[in-house]
Amino acid sequence: MRGEVSKRGIWVEDLVQKDFKLPSFTRLREMGLTLQGVNFVNTIDELRNTPPNIVIAESKRTFSFVQNYFKKQTLIKGNKYVMGLGVYQQLAEQAGKKLLMPATVKFKNLYRPYVGQDLTDKSILVFRTGGIGDLLFIQPNLIYLKKKYPTCTIRFACGPQYQSMVENWDCVDEVLDLPFPLSALMSSDYHVLFEGVIERCKEAEKVNALRLFTRWMGLNLPDELLTPKQEPNEELLSLCKEILNSWGVEEGSFLLMQLRASSPIRTPSHDFWKEIIDELNKRGYRVVLTDSPRQKDKVDEFIKLLEKPEMTYNFCKHSETIAHSIALTKLAKCVIATDSALNHIAASLDIKTFGVYGPFPGEIRLSTYPKASWVDAKRHCSPCFIHSPKPCPQATSEGYSPCYNELINTPEKLKEVIDKFEDLIK
Repeated sequence: MRGEVSKRGIWVEDLVQKDFKLPSFTRLREMGLTLQGVNFVNTIDELRNTPPNIVIAESKRTFSFVQNYFKKQTLIKGNKYVMGLGVYQQLAEQAGKKLLMPATVKFKNLYRPYVGQDLTDKSILVFRTGGIGDLLFIQPNLIYLKKKYPTCTIRFACGPQYQSMVENWDCVDEVLDLPFPLSALMSSDYHVLFEGVIERCKEAEKVNALRLFTRWMGLNLPDELLTPKQEPNEELLSLCKEILNSWGVEEGSFLLMQLRASSPIRTPSHDFWKEIIDELNKRGYRVVLTDSPRQKDKVDEFIKLLEKPEMTYNFCKHSETIAHSIALTKLAKCVIATDSALNHIAASLDIKTFGVYGPFPGEIRLSTYPKASWVDAKRHCSPCFIHSPKPCPQATSEGYSPCYNELINTPEKLKEVIDKFEDLIK
C-alpha cells in the first residue's frame, strides 16, 4: 500500500490484508483495547469475555483510499469511523502524514452484542472484515432472523468488493462500506461482529465455521438451516450463457475451478493444478477457470502448460464482480476449488462442490453442505490452522503450500482424488 498527496487529501492505492506490528500497550489503551484481546482462547464463550479488536477512529483530514483494487472510499475530516485494528494500522499514516487518531469514544463502551434477543421493530448491524466465505457463513442466520422478525432492520457492513453479492440478499435491508461511520453503530439496537471467532479461537480447529457462527449469534440453528442461499442476477446469467456458447460450452456440462485462494498459504502450486486438470481432461471433462480480471494473463499462461489446453477456458476477464462469478457458478456442473469462496458460492446455489484442503481440514468448512465433498492433504505439518496473508512457512521460493502436492505425488494418490470427485458428481 502506498500513498500520494492529492487535492482531495491522501490517495491510498490499495488496502489489503497483511500482517501488522502490534501497537504498544499504551497505544492499545488509547484505542480502548488490551493485550488480552489479541490472545488465543479455547472456546467462543471465552472469546465473548475479551474485547474485540475494533477501533473507533477520527479522521484528521479528508483522504481517499481504494480497498482491494475495487472502488475509492473517502473518509471526511472530523468524522468518526468504525474499523478493525489491522485496517487502522494500515490507514493511520500515509506519505508521512497522520490521517487517523483514536477517538475519545471507545468501541467497547458502545458495543451491544446480539446473542438471540427479540428483534421485533429493532435494528441490527452485522459486520465482518473477512472474505466471501465468511460472509456466507453469516447469511443463513440473517435469513432466519428476517423470517422470524419481519419488522427488524438488518444492516450489513463489508468490503465494497463483496457488496454486489450482499445487495442481492433479501434478508439485508442496507449495505454499508467498511470502515463505516460511527453513526451507523450508534443508531443500531444490536451489533454482531465475528472478529476472532475463527482467527483467535481454538474451537474453530474442530468445529465447522457455520456452526460456530450460529452459536456466536445465540441462534444455534440446525445443520439443515445452515446452507447459505442466493440467486444469480438474471442479466449476468444471460451474459455468462452467451460467453459459454461462444466457446461451444453448454450449461451444466463444465467444471468450474478456482486455482487461487485469497491467502497464499491456502493456494496449491500450478504443478498441482496441472496434474488435476490434465487427468480431468483425459476423462472428458471441460474446465472453466475463473478469478479476478487482474489474473487473466497468468491464467492464460497456465492454460498453455496443459496437455489439452483446448479443453480449458479462461473466464477471468469477464469476472468483473462477485455477481459475475455467482452467475457463472450457477451454470456449472460442479465446482472444484482450493479452500476458497467458490466452494461456498456453489453450495449457496445448490451446485455440487469439491474442495481441496491443506492448512485447514475440509470438515470444518464443508461438512454442513449436502452436496459437497473434499480431500485433505496429508503432510507432517498439516493441518496447521495458520491464518496469515503470508506464504506457508514450509513453502519453496514460489510460495505455494507444499502440503497439496502430497495428494498427487504418485499416480495412485492422484487417481484417489479424481475418483472421489467422480463419486460426488455421479
